[in-house]
Amino acid sequence: MFHQLLQAASEQYGIAFCEFEILHKTGRTLVLAVKSLQGDYVLKSIFTSEKRLQFILEAEHFLRLQGIHIPEILPTLAGTRYFLWEGDRYVLQEKLRGVPFPPTTIEALTRRAALLGKMHSSSLGFLSKHGPYGSEERLWLSTYLRELSSLKDWVHWYQNSRASKKKMILSYTDFFQQAGQELVERLERHAFFKSWIDTPLHKHFLCHGDFHSDNILTVGSSLYVIDFEFIRYDYPSKDIARFLQGMMNRRKGWDPVWFDHLLNSYLRENPLRDDQLDLMFLDLAFPHSFYRFVDKGGYRNMSLDHVTAYLQREYDKTVYFLQHTKR
Repeated sequence: MFHQLLQAASEQYGIAFCEFEILHKTGRTLVLAVKSLQGDYVLKSIFTSEKRLQFILEAEHFLRLQGIHIPEILPTLAGTRYFLWEGDRYVLQEKLRGVPFPPTTIEALTRRAALLGKMHSSSLGFLSKHGPYGSEERLWLSTYLRELSSLKDWVHWYQNSRASKKKMILSYTDFFQQAGQELVERLERHAFFKSWIDTPLHKHFLCHGDFHSDNILTVGSSLYVIDFEFIRYDYPSKDIARFLQGMMNRRKGWDPVWFDHLLNSYLRENPLRDDQLDLMFLDLAFPHSFYRFVDKGGYRNMSLDHVTAYLQREYDKTVYFLQHTKR
């Protein structure tokens, strides 16, 4: 299969690809590193609709023009940004000679936070003729309620469990359910949120959707962002929450000092008004991570000690953001 794909790509680009290596192969994407006499490239397919792919490529192009470093897309001989092979669409990208570098220092953390802030700020004004035609924030309230309902069902199902990990999780569920219900009520009456969801789409931020250290490559003195398949119109809290998960994994817990460094660096590139910042804190306070941990069974392959540490850090994080949102 892959040799036939490389032959098709060679014909599309006029480049004789001679070797390949599978970098990723999932139900969502196929990513190959391919070699030729002209150089090394990445051949990638995102298994999605043509309109969705057009949106992703247009968003990447827009951000490049604003100075965000993103791998370049090479055009085919016909001048298109992708080609069709056996029902899937493929793009050819430059292959970066860079590596992921987890932010283990304050300087590395703040530099990546600044990059995220610049990316969000730079995304304002983008509008694609291929859709989507609405922002994800319109789904927040229904998502909050669905996640709380799922937590309630989980508690009902396992409330009499004798398993040590489930008993530990159950000892935290009242707190997260009460916090979640309080945040639903705050969201329902949040004046800025109610006005924000009706704001024209081009005034909304683009959210990367998977902003973590593996998707940020250090190339010389520059930071490049890769893997935009989840990009969408959404609120900055979504990317910050994903970034925070990596920070907490490395710090082995919630660290408000490191978060303050992250936030200050982010806000220098993307200043937010008090009401905008309050909405961000509200969403960061909601127990999205705890819900996924429980609903997806993230605890199953963890030790009891690791489960306890995870629950404590999520508790500490939620308390912090609850204290920083308006009542």
